[in-house]
Amino acid sequence: MVRFVHLISIRLEQIPMSNQAEAIPSLWKHRVFQQLFWAHGLSLFGSGLSSLALGLLAHQLVGASASSVLGVTLAIRIVVIVLCSPWSGQIAAKWGARRVMVISDLMRCGVLVGFYFADAVWQIYALAVLLNLGSAIFTPIYRAIIPDVVTPAQYPKAAAIGSIAYDAANILSPSIAAIVIALVGFRGNFVVDGITFLVSAALIIGLPRLAAEVASGVKKAPVSVGHGLTAMLHRPQLRQSLFLALQTSVAGAFVIVATVDLVKNELRLSDTAYAWIMGAFGIGSVCGAIVYSKISTRGRNLCVRCAGPAMLAPLVGVSIAPRYGIVMAAWALIGAGYSILGVRGSELLAENSSGEERPHIFAAHFALSHAGWGLTYPLAGFLTTALGFGRTGWVFAAVLLGVCIPSWLANSRIQKTAG
Repeated sequence: MVRFVHLISIRLEQIPMSNQAEAIPSLWKHRVFQQLFWAHGLSLFGSGLSSLALGLLAHQLVGASASSVLGVTLAIRIVVIVLCSPWSGQIAAKWGARRVMVISDLMRCGVLVGFYFADAVWQIYALAVLLNLGSAIFTPIYRAIIPDVVTPAQYPKAAAIGSIAYDAANILSPSIAAIVIALVGFRGNFVVDGITFLVSAALIIGLPRLAAEVASGVKKAPVSVGHGLTAMLHRPQLRQSLFLALQTSVAGAFVIVATVDLVKNELRLSDTAYAWIMGAFGIGSVCGAIVYSKISTRGRNLCVRCAGPAMLAPLVGVSIAPRYGIVMAAWALIGAGYSILGVRGSELLAENSSGEERPHIFAAHFALSHAGWGLTYPLAGFLTTALGFGRTGWVFAAVLLGVCIPSWLANSRIQKTAG
């Protein structure tokens, strides 16, 4: 994954830029950003490696009921993130961002070693709580730190590179996990996963004092847990970031949950075909992030306005004609829109929060956006099972349209106010 992301990022640096962006310093010469980025990238990679091994562990313990175990594990993830991530800003303010991130990495390393010895389903559930607790704390703090260590001009590219790392982990982790499992077994894979978190912790320990950890004499914004949640609901631009996140959760949940049913049950294709279709989604997302980071502000605004329709039309298309080639093209378009809206949402959070309150804002957004996934994941699974892929596609297209309309109206009001 490291080599893949680095090559993509080099290409991102080499693509011709508008005159507005020519003077932006390279992020690959920014020491703090690089160490934070690779620390986060390794933690994403470790999480990706563990997902495949977790399925095999569940199958070893309960056999044919493994899918139900994984379903409960996914539900645990959403519940832990929604309940715990709003506290990450307060924890970082009290103990320091760097210290908390290191503890989170070390805790997740210990949890993965615990999976190596797990021999009961309840142990999987207990360890899943701790594993996702670490992610619920680490990720919002990481996202909140980035706007403080790069310039405003660098931030869109930094957010895009973060999106590329996420997609690269999703695309490459299953293949690499398969190789690791073939060499050391799925329990040994948990140990390898733990090493990635150790390296991530080492990179963070080597950081200079983080910009997000302000001097003690500086007056801080309120540090209560409710501050971030209140700001998310009362500030128009932050509410807009939630609308964008809800759009990605509607389209993304349908892609992630319903594709396997289409490929295996309706089209009766191979596992390789499923991998290619999901790969198209990831590649589209990478391309969307690259394009968005290289164009002018006007072009970015146009991309954001078009992203909703760019995801809606493919949903309608695959509902009418669920064919292999059509689905691949549709998922690539949805991936591009998914990535663009995600990067734009991060920009809105960075632009509409101060350095002191930023960890609370990002933590609240992380929790509320995952609450959306907590609704769309089970909805996609239940409807696909009950109605089939095509009819469920129509339902999700209608839901996405229902989410896009208030988002477009809110964005119009924001533009008029800014004008």
